[in-house]
Amino acid sequence: MMGNKTAVKYGLIAGIGTVAYFLLFYFISTRLMFSPWVYWASLGIYLALMWKALQDEKQDAAGPLAFKDGLRTAFLIFVIANVCYYLFYYLLFGLIDPDLIALQKTVMLESLQQAGSLLPPEQQQEMRRSLESGALAVTPGSVFFTFVRSLIGGFILSAGMAVVVARQ
Repeated sequence: MMGNKTAVKYGLIAGIGTVAYFLLFYFISTRLMFSPWVYWASLGIYLALMWKALQDEKQDAAGPLAFKDGLRTAFLIFVIANVCYYLFYYLLFGLIDPDLIALQKTVMLESLQQAGSLLPPEQQQEMRRSLESGALAVTPGSVFFTFVRSLIGGFILSAGMAVVVARQ
C-alpha cells in the first residue's frame, strides 16, 4: 500500500512538473515546444521521479525491492504523469490554442524537408500526406489513443528501472 501512495505522490509531481516545463517553453516561444530536444528532455522528469520513488521504496523496505513492486510503482508514476500531460495537451491544443496544430504541422514539414536525404522518397511522401490529411487533429479520441500507445514505452522504461533497482 505504501508503494501506491509513493507512486501517486511522485506521479503528480512528475505530471505537474512536465506541464510546467512545457508551459515555460509555450510562454518563451511556442515553436520551441516542438523541438525534439525539448520533447525528449521532458522524459527526464519522469525518469528522475520514477528513480527517486524506487529508491524511497527500497529504503522503506529495508532490503531489496522486488521486481514486481518496483514495476508497479514506476509504471503507476508514468501513468499518472502521462494522464496529467495528455490532459494538458488536449486542453492546450484542442481548446485553449488550436492554432498550435498549424504551427506543429509547419515545424514537422520543415523537419521533414531538412531530413529529406535521410528518408526514402516514398516514406517522405507518405509522411507529408499524413500531415496534410489532418493526422494532427486533437480530439478526445486521438489524444486517448496516443496516451494508450505511450503506455507501452512507459511499461518498458518501468520494467528496466525495476530490474536495475531489484538487482541493487
